[in-house]
Amino acid sequence: MPSGPATYLLDTSAKYLYAQTDAQGQVTFTLAQDSTAGLKTTISAATMDGSNLTDSKDAIFTVITSPDSDKASYWGHMPETFTNSKGVEFARPLLRAELSSTTDTTSFLSNNELWYTWNRYPNLYQDSASPCDRLGLPTLDDLKTLYNDYPNGGLTAAFGLPVDAGKYWGAGDSKVNDTHSTNNFQYIRLNNGVTQVTNTNTSTAQLCLAKRRVLAIALTSSAMNAEKSAALAKKGDKIPLTVTVTDGAGTPQPNVPIRLGRGNYSQNRAGGSDSTNNSDMLLTPIAPPADAKVFAYHYSGEQLWYWYGTTDESGRVQFELTQDNTPGLKTALQAMLSDNPPTVSNMDVIFTVITSPDSDKAKMWGHMPETAANSAGVKFHRPLLAAEMTSNSGTYYYNNETWPLVTIANTQKAGATACDAAYQPLFNDLQTLYSDHPDSALNTAFGWPVAAGKSWLAVDQEPGTGYYQYLRLDTGAKGHTSSTSVAGAQVCLVEPHTSTPANITLTSTAMDSAKNAAVVEKGSAMPLTVTVKDSSGNPVANVGFTLSRGDSKNRAGTVVTDGDVAADAGADDLMLKELTPASASRSMTTTGIVFTGTTGSDGTATFTLNQDKSLGLKTPLTVKLTDNTALHASLDVIFMVLTSPDTDKALFWGNMPDTTSVNGKTLHRPWLQAELPSGVTPVFTNGVHANNEYWAMTHTVDNTKWDIAKQCGSLSKAPDNNDLLTLYHSISSLGWPTLGYPYLSKSTSGGGMYCGVDENTKQQNCAFSRQVQQVMRRAWSNVLSVWHEK
Repeated sequence: MPSGPATYLLDTSAKYLYAQTDAQGQVTFTLAQDSTAGLKTTISAATMDGSNLTDSKDAIFTVITSPDSDKASYWGHMPETFTNSKGVEFARPLLRAELSSTTDTTSFLSNNELWYTWNRYPNLYQDSASPCDRLGLPTLDDLKTLYNDYPNGGLTAAFGLPVDAGKYWGAGDSKVNDTHSTNNFQYIRLNNGVTQVTNTNTSTAQLCLAKRRVLAIALTSSAMNAEKSAALAKKGDKIPLTVTVTDGAGTPQPNVPIRLGRGNYSQNRAGGSDSTNNSDMLLTPIAPPADAKVFAYHYSGEQLWYWYGTTDESGRVQFELTQDNTPGLKTALQAMLSDNPPTVSNMDVIFTVITSPDSDKAKMWGHMPETAANSAGVKFHRPLLAAEMTSNSGTYYYNNETWPLVTIANTQKAGATACDAAYQPLFNDLQTLYSDHPDSALNTAFGWPVAAGKSWLAVDQEPGTGYYQYLRLDTGAKGHTSSTSVAGAQVCLVEPHTSTPANITLTSTAMDSAKNAAVVEKGSAMPLTVTVKDSSGNPVANVGFTLSRGDSKNRAGTVVTDGDVAADAGADDLMLKELTPASASRSMTTTGIVFTGTTGSDGTATFTLNQDKSLGLKTPLTVKLTDNTALHASLDVIFMVLTSPDTDKALFWGNMPDTTSVNGKTLHRPWLQAELPSGVTPVFTNGVHANNEYWAMTHTVDNTKWDIAKQCGSLSKAPDNNDLLTLYHSISSLGWPTLGYPYLSKSTSGGGMYCGVDENTKQQNCAFSRQVQQVMRRAWSNVLSVWHEK
């Protein structure tokens, strides 16, 4: 029994240490087990004085290579966490027995403990038995730092890690391959620092972080359209894209692998899939820069539907995306953390085409302008789709959209087409639009379906004929028809043509207030003006009207169509010529012929009117608004002839001069039969018919019948022979009657006979006697007379 400090080896249960208590009844000693593998040993004490007192305690000596876990084979003190020199904190590895499931694992023995490797390392995020997913794993850089801190197996000595088995330890971050077509997984052996990068599944030991990395990903675009919840660009333009990775505090994270993917097929606005190459896109990485790739709807060679990359120092990857063959498609995109597939950010991108409108009734996604203007400033709405109209008279398919056709008859009905008459374009509006954009250029400029070969309807009718008009906006070809059943394409105006017409007038600068008619000589052109104004007196442009005629009548009120001879056939025919705003002619031979026109920008239309075979007729003209015939105006027009005097006793309207000057004397024209005073006895009951009028005849002296003395007031006022011979030279310009009837003078021959002059031939006849009444009756019954007024 030792009396002082001593050391004893208790290497078996058959060995005992005998000792005696001190004054306090105690024996103090220490235990050590320096070669332990992590064991527990029971130590027992018993009295030797016969009292048989006993007690025991367990003594455990732990090892760093075993964790303090009831699943461990040995008693250990492996630290639960440890850090590398960069401050990254790790959790100790788990024993295989500590896993909730050992599926997809393989055990390996190291330092008396059974550890595990995962056989499906890429799918950690899908395996709930794993103590951490790939975001819970340290990055390769974290592991390299840890190894460099404790190289060549130093991690076993420092933290008890089972690195001596030479297993690969998986990193939580993958590495993108050179073609950006996939990502490779990274591994390191913590016993020698050897790394491996491969896409092949590799069994790996697992070391988790004490605190899982929290990363978020966001796919954004400056072209985002809130209304459509998509990034938007026109065909041919680029959509900028940015993928940003941040941590839990919102701090951008560099060097994080990401994947950008697209939906299998692009879709049109109607929801249909486009499985053609038209849905292919070109993805160009801008920062970090990389080669552009065809972002296809399928995988084929260099074409991808996934692109892999790594964030730059700003925590971002920036792209440009195009779809230059698109017919107007939407494509779903998804940005994903490559190392944590559940972490995603979704976005739709839309590439629009000009040939489809931005309408939920469209088949394709489009940006057709809602309005277009011609060079005259007339604004048009875009054409409506068939689905945007309540009804149509047929459809046609062009540029992936269905467009309506309407009949002329329906354009005249309120609410039956895309717009009513006030908003329908004039032919000139369409013609100007075509001139601005010829040869289907409207398709390029505004996306209109003009190249489909349809005719586009105008609201105004053709001047002169009244035919309905239309225009091909791809060729400029004009057309017209008298049928309202003809169908065509329709486009509408943004603003109505003008304010509402309230008044229409038909006027002429040749107006004769005394006759209450416009008056010109036969052979002259009569100026006419149609004017339309609103209720405020402002001119109204682009208003349709009709101009019609009534029967032509002579001054006596008798309807006249032809003269007495063939040369006068068509005496009532009128020729109307439009001067402004268009140039047109219309022969108006009957009352059934109607001219159709439209006011110009100043609210007027101007014309000339001729009646070159007129016998001296008056004709009523009437103008009416096409769309409101209750608004109308009338004007009488008179074409005067030289052969009738301007007297209400004439049969025809004339401008025969009443007087002429000859040899210093003023001679008065012959009298009409109807101008004779009442109560007198005419030479002939009905007078003599010449140039469509009935003229009075006279005797030289006659007590019972009309004679020259009565007509002139006295015989002294009759012209002499020389006056009548001089009259011959100008009478043709006066329109006075000349055919077959001499004019009587007061001159006598040497034999006392009175002389007369045939103003048609200038022949003299001095064989008229005033002495014999019977002779006067025979010889002078055909004598006209004129007299001088001074």
